[in-house]
Amino acid sequence: MFGKTKVPAPFVEPKVLVINFAPVFPDQGGKRLYEVLGWNDPYVLLPQYIADIAECSYGYVRYRVVETIEVDGYPVKLDGFRYTNATYLACHEGKEAWHQPDAVDYAAIFKAYKIPWRVMMGEIDEVWLWGFPYGGFWESTMAGGQPYFCNSEPVPGFWGWRTFVTMGFNYERGVGEMLEAFGHRVESIMRHVYGSWEPTPTHAWNRFTLYDKVAPGEAACGTVHFAPNSERDYDWGNRRTVLSTADDWLNYPDLTGAKKPMNCAQWGNGNIREHHRWWLKRLPHAEGRGPDGKLNNWWAYIVDFNRFPESKK
Repeated sequence: MFGKTKVPAPFVEPKVLVINFAPVFPDQGGKRLYEVLGWNDPYVLLPQYIADIAECSYGYVRYRVVETIEVDGYPVKLDGFRYTNATYLACHEGKEAWHQPDAVDYAAIFKAYKIPWRVMMGEIDEVWLWGFPYGGFWESTMAGGQPYFCNSEPVPGFWGWRTFVTMGFNYERGVGEMLEAFGHRVESIMRHVYGSWEPTPTHAWNRFTLYDKVAPGEAACGTVHFAPNSERDYDWGNRRTVLSTADDWLNYPDLTGAKKPMNCAQWGNGNIREHHRWWLKRLPHAEGRGPDGKLNNWWAYIVDFNRFPESKK
């Protein structure tokens, strides 16, 4: 069963609870918010995201949605505010200002759906929240027994011995943005595993994330925001050619240091989803541990962090 064995399995099947905050509009034939405003259907995006993660992890991560909860309403904010259909549309149309502070009350969601208890009982391993612009969700956040920064500060309060991640997705956006949220989760967890994250070749995570702007001539795979040749945030369509060891990371831990000339043609010519798929596919995914004592399969840390001391707090 997921999370029980001591040796990395051929694959893992994290169990996911999906909560879809999709208010119904009775005066518009019972359409949900994403239909009323012409946004994406989350049930079209979900299987694409799950398939992308499975492919990019070489079959190691096989997410399994065990339950989906439809919520006809808006989540409550930390200060107690909650949108209605009328107030949300007024803000969307620019007639009113969006409510601030924007942050959602995660504790209220956890309590309402007994999430910590279900995590403790092994019914679920993580939670995916679907929402909308100004829904107040972080892209990812940790809670539980030993949470730490995961692209946001952890949800306070003791929620049992198992740590769990809650992802926040926005159905106004697409699969590329979902992968970006996952990529920032990767960055936070791997920084925790290695103890630091800086543009110096002092350990494998640092080396993996080097890009030409911060390490001229020594680019590797870059980061979620910076491709090997990027000159600014989100610069995934840059046609400038640089030397990069990115493809050498497909052979980890047997790195040779071989460099190739690369530009945006290698990662989708600026397409957000294709860049993130390219980046995720280069995360180490081999068996065993390396000379640094860390797993050669970083995906295990990212989705199965409770099993390994270095990916715990």
